[in-house]
Amino acid sequence: MDRKAKSTIRLCVSDLVLLNVSGEATTKALWDKSGTLYQSKSLVNKLFLWKNMYNLRMKYGDSVTEHLNAFNIVVSKLAFVDIKISDEDKCISLLCSLPDSWDSLVIAIGSNATALQFDEIVSALLTEEMRRKYMESQNGDSFSV
Repeated sequence: MDRKAKSTIRLCVSDLVLLNVSGEATTKALWDKSGTLYQSKSLVNKLFLWKNMYNLRMKYGDSVTEHLNAFNIVVSKLAFVDIKISDEDKCISLLCSLPDSWDSLVIAIGSNATALQFDEIVSALLTEEMRRKYMESQNGDSFSV
């Protein structure tokens, strides 16, 4: 079973990563070495992840779902290196990462909320995306008539 697990890990990693972990004899040693090399809790890695979080921007016309996935990946990587982000900070970072065309929604959320809840923000973003897609399809239909 150990040999199968090692083989699976080796098949899933890129050639450059494989070169760095190829000498390990057991699956645990292979997994631990790859973790120390690529999931380090060093200050440099933490700074890099914070920078990714603050530089994450949704481009005009991109899918909100894809942007949320990218945002949640960065948040989970930060949690892995023992950086806990409060719900309110996640909300603020997510709202700041939206393009200018979403400003009216951001203002509406900010003026109506006493405390920001991440799940409510995500729900509002997904609802707004559905509304925008519907409006675009309605506008496209009226132009074709």
